[in-house]
Amino acid sequence: MFIGTGWDIHRHTNTKSLKLGGVSFDEDGFEGHSDGDILLHALIDAILGATSNKDIGYYFPSDEKTPKNISSVEMLDSILHEINFSQFKINNIDITIISQKVNVSSKRDEIEESIAKLVGINKSNINVKGKSVDHLGLIGNNEASAALVSILLTNA
Repeated sequence: MFIGTGWDIHRHTNTKSLKLGGVSFDEDGFEGHSDGDILLHALIDAILGATSNKDIGYYFPSDEKTPKNISSVEMLDSILHEINFSQFKINNIDITIISQKVNVSSKRDEIEESIAKLVGINKSNINVKGKSVDHLGLIGNNEASAALVSILLTNA
């Protein structure tokens, strides 16, 4: 068994639409060199960690080597191909979105369906939950949101 964890945090912006788990929502999104999908960035890092690879910044640095506004779905696809992910089987994925601004419960089903499709597993093996921080700090002031992801893999 292989366990990986990943996390990401981005500031909110009203110049991009919200992307979470590969799903677009008509709300304020996140600043970033890419589309800012904190959930997929954390998932990529969890997968890379579980498979003993470097972090997302190694493969997609925030500079001219990575196309501006690159889709996080494209980034995930590239990583899955790069590390020959077909040799692994996902047991489960546990996701926490930490935000005062984003209502996760209203988006949970769409996000779980999207992730299931992106990584080729049953939706029942994915858990998405939201947490607030009771108005504390950067996240509590609606300036940013974060994502934490844990993944459990076995050999296929």
